[in-house]
Amino acid sequence: KSYPRNLIVDVTTTWEREIIPGEEEESDITKHGAKQRQNGLQYVNSKPVVAVQYDYRDCESQWFHYAKTGLDFLGYNLNFFKENTSIPNYAYSDESQKQKLQNGFAQFVPICTSKESTNYEYTVSVNDDTIGFDVYFVPSHVQQWYYFQFPENFEHYSDDGCFANNFQKFSGECTGVDKNGGLLIVLPDELSRPMTKISVDLVET
Repeated sequence: KSYPRNLIVDVTTTWEREIIPGEEEESDITKHGAKQRQNGLQYVNSKPVVAVQYDYRDCESQWFHYAKTGLDFLGYNLNFFKENTSIPNYAYSDESQKQKLQNGFAQFVPICTSKESTNYEYTVSVNDDTIGFDVYFVPSHVQQWYYFQFPENFEHYSDDGCFANNFQKFSGECTGVDKNGGLLIVLPDELSRPMTKISVDLVET
């Protein structure tokens, strides 16, 4: 239904690096100029999605990373939470959203942390005021497939702030997220703009 190849997910992630007492801080020149790992194309619910991958596997070599999942780099914004108000979707009802998402897109955005579990503040927004998205912190990327194929097995963090349904912008904080977890963003296959952009800001706290 949507324009082909018109969805860009713009992700900005900031995380903390674990400092081991007694060890000196040294720059590792082998990591200077490291290139973005190739983001792979996959299909979920018969729709193409991008497997977001960070350039440093251990998530400990830097505090900041900008992940690109679209065709072009977009300038990132460090003013993460200047306007952290949430905006519900008033274009249609929550019940309509449930029906629309059965044939929708699902994009998984991994977190990065040096801990076994962590806390994240986040903001998700979409620049199309005719649709809403659902967003969930989930324990692993497999939930991207479970959401559509095995909904009875779909799991997400259920504390307040860890999920939201039918919003055009949402800001929250989720605690106790597993290191293999991340955000799952689901939206209808009814994109009306030549280019629809989902912006995601993630900050480890």
